[in-house]
Amino acid sequence: MYKKIALAMMMVLFLTPLAMAEYPSDVVILNKSAITKLSDDQLVDVYENTLVEIEADRSFHATSGFSPKEYKDFKALLKFRLMLLVEIHSRNLELPQF
Repeated sequence: MYKKIALAMMMVLFLTPLAMAEYPSDVVILNKSAITKLSDDQLVDVYENTLVEIEADRSFHATSGFSPKEYKDFKALLKFRLMLLVEIHSRNLELPQF
């Protein structure tokens, strides 16, 4: 009986931090002077990466979490979607509605 309780306590203490682990952000927080030094393309790229990171972080916490490969693939998919939206907007096209 005591072995089962000890085993359960060990599992809770050692496995809980692994389940709640986060992936480090790829976004570097810049100060105002560093932001003003960015070129237009760099500024858009940093903005897109920030949006992708925020959405990936929200989705990660809303689900049971991703494996590192799934997290990286999901972020790539979010980035692709954002690039498509930017291109559609630059061409003054309407987004398809479902």
